[in-house]
Amino acid sequence: MVNKKDNKVGAGILNIITESLYDNPIVVFREYVQNSMDSLLKSKIGTEEGEIRIWSEDSDLFFLDNGEGIKPENFKDEMIKIGASTKKRQKDIGYKGIGRLSGVPYCQKLWFLNIYDYAHMKAQIYKIDSEEYNRIKNEEDSSELSFEALMDRIGSYEEIENIDDDIVIYQKLQGHNDILKKSNSGFMVFLENISLVLNNTIKEKNFLDELGWLLPVDFQEDLYKYEEELFNELTQRQSDKEALDHKQDEETVPVRFCKIYYNNNQIFRPIQEGMLRDYVGKINFISDNDNKFKYAVGFHTFKLNKIAIDKKNPFSGIRIYIDNMLLCDENELLQSLDHYGMLAHTLNGQLQSVRGIGAMIYITDKVNISANARRTFIEVTDNDSLEFLRMLAEFVNIIYDARYALSNYMSARGKLPAGDNRLSELETKALKDVRKLANGDVELKVDEDAVSEFSNMTKSDKKKVIKGAISKKLDLKLKEYLKELEVFEPENAYQQFLVWLNKKHV
Repeated sequence: MVNKKDNKVGAGILNIITESLYDNPIVVFREYVQNSMDSLLKSKIGTEEGEIRIWSEDSDLFFLDNGEGIKPENFKDEMIKIGASTKKRQKDIGYKGIGRLSGVPYCQKLWFLNIYDYAHMKAQIYKIDSEEYNRIKNEEDSSELSFEALMDRIGSYEEIENIDDDIVIYQKLQGHNDILKKSNSGFMVFLENISLVLNNTIKEKNFLDELGWLLPVDFQEDLYKYEEELFNELTQRQSDKEALDHKQDEETVPVRFCKIYYNNNQIFRPIQEGMLRDYVGKINFISDNDNKFKYAVGFHTFKLNKIAIDKKNPFSGIRIYIDNMLLCDENELLQSLDHYGMLAHTLNGQLQSVRGIGAMIYITDKVNISANARRTFIEVTDNDSLEFLRMLAEFVNIIYDARYALSNYMSARGKLPAGDNRLSELETKALKDVRKLANGDVELKVDEDAVSEFSNMTKSDKKKVIKGAISKKLDLKLKEYLKELEVFEPENAYQQFLVWLNKKHV
């Protein structure tokens, strides 16, 4: 029985949840996959034999896993509760108990199928009528409804003694016997007649890549071949039992993933070997107190001669994950760091810098670091959260310093003779900052091809390059001149600037 005292939440809360927390169609995939991952991690088969299959069919969307599902005696209560969950924050991906409602705004009917005994074809169904909900929420007295009363009006429960007898459900499960027989259980979410906005999201050209960045999937095999030690250490390609027995320590932190398919195509993280730059290395976010791994781990890749945006490389910027599920990218990260006054330079300058590298950071200390309600950033509530933000800010500031140190040195190489003291100083500074970014001993990479590339240019292109170099230098000189300027005569401004410039170079 549902405890009515625990459900005196106004029906309007569903509107707040679905329209405020889940206002982006892609969250549908995040929320239902999170629930599936939790189920698989608790099941006997684990993520080795566990699978999550997503497919679209006509105007419907399906999520199916072969995890342990929900205990049949708890299923109905779990479906009509809100804001309550038996999940544990430090163990489960989702723990707030509201993610199942994310599909409400994006379909006409939302089905939940709990398969608790597949061998005997036993299951349970709970349906939410989204159209009826939209009608009710516009009624004048809808705000007076308790959440339980609302669910009584828009939801329906059914016990299925034999799945074969329900032709709709039976047809939807055909073709998935192979995984359901492994576990004898599973869970399916069925969004019937999805909305235009969700349908358009699915049809977008880069949709599969978006899922690849978002969901807890494995890296592509060529990355393991390229950096075997790094990616094996990050993901711990081993059984769930071995991972649990190993116990996380400062050396190894498992980034959990499972096999996820969309329309029969397995999804991988969309990073290919060619997207990695000169340097690829591990990064740690370690507590200063005990000098042990505490908050997060990750990897980054950058060039050793310049840090600049490459529009052709989609692995750019910083992505932060919690349980291998995308939490935010550099946009949300830097805006938050700027809000807390942690950036050493301008927001735009920092964005340009971090987009010149590729980095993935995995939060692993879920006891102290958790996602906010929207799951778009961390929940900043205590000293641990702020300490982690300070570490992220330091990382971002290091990228900025390395970017400009490299730029200054490489620019000077074409202008100053070898052995010049200023050139040596710039090289020392660049090497120091790049090694700080790498957190190790690396050497600068001098791009000799740039010189030969210039010599092979047409006269017109050479003029453009020279014009750009002169314009940049003149701009710096002009700024220097304006700082020193004390007498303002607009009519002779240009002549005065030339006289000043001549004196500087005499």
